[in-house]
Amino acid sequence: MGFPRSFPAVRLLRIFHSCSLLFALLFTQVEMVSLAAQTATKPIKPNKQKTPLQELQEHYDAGRTYQLTGSLEQAATEYKAFLAGALRFIGDANLHAGASDKADKVLTEALRFAPESAALNLDYATLLLQQDKSQEAQQFAEKAVQFDPSNSRAQYMLGSSLYHQQDYKGAKEHLEKAVVAEPKFEVGYLLGMTYIKLNDLTRATVLFNEMVAGLGDTAQIHILFGRAYREGDFLDQSIAELHKAVAKDSKVKVAHYLTAMAYLERDGESGFAEAIPELEAELKVNPQDARTHYMLGYIALKRRDAAAAESELKKSAQLDSQSPDPLISLGQIYMDAGRLDEAEKTFRKAIELTTDPSRNGYQINRAHYSLGRILLQTGREEEGKKELQISAELRDKPHPERRRGDAVPDTPADEASTAVPKEQVSPEALKKVETLVADLGPAIADSYNNLGVIAAGQKDYPSAMDYFLQAGTWNPTLATVDRNLGMAAFYANRYDQAVEPLSKHLQQQPDDVRARAALGLSLFGVQAYGKTLEVLRPIQTEVDGDPGLSYAFAVSQVKTGAYNEGIARLRELEKADPKSADVHMLLGQAFADQGQHPEALEEYREALKLDPQSQRLHYLSGLSMIRQGDPQGAEQELRTALKLDSTDVNSKYHLAFSLIQLQRQQEAVPLLREVIQQDPKYADAYYQLGKLQLEQGDTKSAVSNLETGTKLSPESDYIHYQLALAYRREEQADNAEREMKLYQTLKNSHRGRDAPNNE
Repeated sequence: MGFPRSFPAVRLLRIFHSCSLLFALLFTQVEMVSLAAQTATKPIKPNKQKTPLQELQEHYDAGRTYQLTGSLEQAATEYKAFLAGALRFIGDANLHAGASDKADKVLTEALRFAPESAALNLDYATLLLQQDKSQEAQQFAEKAVQFDPSNSRAQYMLGSSLYHQQDYKGAKEHLEKAVVAEPKFEVGYLLGMTYIKLNDLTRATVLFNEMVAGLGDTAQIHILFGRAYREGDFLDQSIAELHKAVAKDSKVKVAHYLTAMAYLERDGESGFAEAIPELEAELKVNPQDARTHYMLGYIALKRRDAAAAESELKKSAQLDSQSPDPLISLGQIYMDAGRLDEAEKTFRKAIELTTDPSRNGYQINRAHYSLGRILLQTGREEEGKKELQISAELRDKPHPERRRGDAVPDTPADEASTAVPKEQVSPEALKKVETLVADLGPAIADSYNNLGVIAAGQKDYPSAMDYFLQAGTWNPTLATVDRNLGMAAFYANRYDQAVEPLSKHLQQQPDDVRARAALGLSLFGVQAYGKTLEVLRPIQTEVDGDPGLSYAFAVSQVKTGAYNEGIARLRELEKADPKSADVHMLLGQAFADQGQHPEALEEYREALKLDPQSQRLHYLSGLSMIRQGDPQGAEQELRTALKLDSTDVNSKYHLAFSLIQLQRQQEAVPLLREVIQQDPKYADAYYQLGKLQLEQGDTKSAVSNLETGTKLSPESDYIHYQLALAYRREEQADNAEREMKLYQTLKNSHRGRDAPNNE
């Protein structure tokens, strides 16, 4: 018995808040002023060419001014406006630098401060589209349209997200609004593709003609039109546009390649004759194009010209060393020629490069299959079977329907972007992000810190914690951030989260009495009693003069073996405040911890005279009576505890335990079932229920409950013992022997623990 495993937070705070040292508010007005004043020397570096940055500076300065004058609500509003804008800048910079994970994190945080900002919702929709999350992008684009219906970019982004979900009718509505409001190329082009998807070639043609008139009749624009028609499977129109591109510029790249692909998609193998000249023409203007070499190799392979195929596929693999596509075909050539060593190496390389097995319709299954055959032929049967199994599993995956001609190999789609292009990671752009963070980071950290101060002043400690954590993330060296975070966590009753920052703070400022007191009480809250004493000893004078600290110190002494000193301190507290039920309760728990249950019960009774409605005191009194062999008295106290709190599972369990001691098993069973329903991890409840079921001959139910008990509390020897008996009744001799051995091992290590812990 003894002190509860986790000292109740409400009672702990009630005691602590009686302390003269800690009763004051955590953050005083003076402290807030000093924090705001510190930031006055750290202005954002303004960029005169960027008005938005100047606006950010104004929000930040306004926040500091309001905070200094005590207008905290206005200060918080300005700090949040600053953070929304500053984080948006950094998020967008990460987005353009190709650092999508960082952009996601920062933009999500920005939206927390400005959830109704059309611009922020739009930026986040853009990020989600880059991540191929079109459904999520739609949600944020819809919000952007809702907040700013006239925003053409919002209409465009919503149309893009719908297009990617193949909702072409929905996409058309928003893209038409976007192109009317702002006739940009990317908007018109995606609208044209949408018309094509809807088989509305008339509108697509009219739109493309208008784009030519407005943007110029260039080879590149016809290539894009050719891609769009090809995407819609209008291959004749695609070929016509690509021919126009070549007519405009005979040296233009990609046009011949795309024309060849259109021929193959339209005509299959009968299109080889028209495709080959186009591919050869492409190499004249674009000799380093890996795709073109690959297609020539593929066609040669289909025509059984192994030498030409090998030559072209090797060139393709050299030009694009990260593509597995040419390697799969090359491996097949080597295998057919009996060059098994080369084939094996090539197939293994293709498998290594395929990070996504679903790529191109799970085509990598061909490499696994061929590699498996090679391994079987060369006597590596186990490894070969494994590869064949992988191949079979991939082959059975649902494959997307191919919309191209059968002559076209499974290569990545070659089409124009239908929304925002994915940014590639750029070292130069990342350098710009670093510069932006360096400029804005200190003010961001300071704004978070000041928001935390304001939240703490309003006693919203969980929010304050979150703000301080963010402040520390943006500037780990920010003065006071560890102290602020630790104190906020302490007042939020999150003692485990208070320990680390307060410890760090005291390493730098060991004479901070209030922080040391909070750390000591936090350590006490997480039951680190030895460390509690260690932290509080340097302020012994304050401990002696402060009831809350003295409570924690005394209990920690009892818990760490200094029993007499702890009891003496509690007795002194009792003399100082004889009408404190808390002191009597703590004394009772100290006596109970030493097995002195009559003395414990006496203290509990004194406490109940002062606080008769204390559920916990009735519960603790019931426990002491159980320990003294008075189940009848325990029943009365525990029933009173349950009247005061009918949901308390500990009172309910121990009432059932008392009833079992009184031979009233039928009354105990429903209570045990309620305990298990409320707390499915209450191991002793399964034990007692299983034990009763075993006594009543329901061995199957007993085994089930006792097995659950051993899983939840594998170190409880008494549960293993009862399970062994249940297995014997079920004639499971091996299981019974195993459990009995476990019982003996645990029994020897526990020495005397043969009954459930009734704490």
